[in-house]
Amino acid sequence: MNYFVRKADKYEFEKIDSLIKHSARSIQVQFYSKSSVDVALELISDITELIEAGNLFVVECEFQIIACGGVSFCKAEPLSAEIKSFFVHPDFVRKGIATKLLDACENKCLRMGIKSISLMATLAGEPFYRSCGFSQLQRVQQSLSNGEIFELVKMQKILQV
Repeated sequence: MNYFVRKADKYEFEKIDSLIKHSARSIQVQFYSKSSVDVALELISDITELIEAGNLFVVECEFQIIACGGVSFCKAEPLSAEIKSFFVHPDFVRKGIATKLLDACENKCLRMGIKSISLMATLAGEPFYRSCGFSQLQRVQQSLSNGEIFELVKMQKILQV
């Protein structure tokens, strides 16, 4: 199968939103309760902004979006960026898709002179990010609107120019 990484298009929001929900509900339930996963989806709010800025990438396979992920640039800290909204369709996990996506984000950061990237990893994503050179800064207990706690891991990677 051929996988194609490209920038997301504003007309693909519904497809991307559907991918995010399907991925989270399938993959995250191994680490969190179903109710926590459903409510934690509320925390994902910047997809439209990432698309409009040209900073959300998708991976396509046979004309289907199978993954998404982006990068947000911090104006307050011009040499840093944050990886956001990384989701892979459950049928395509552990096939190098997330690595291709992360490479696209890191390459964009390198072209812009970014020195470090951070992210908030779910417990499901933490091992992947560690394998890609990220290190843990701290564990975060995120309160959800239903009163549950959603554990995340703040991670960082220094980019080698």
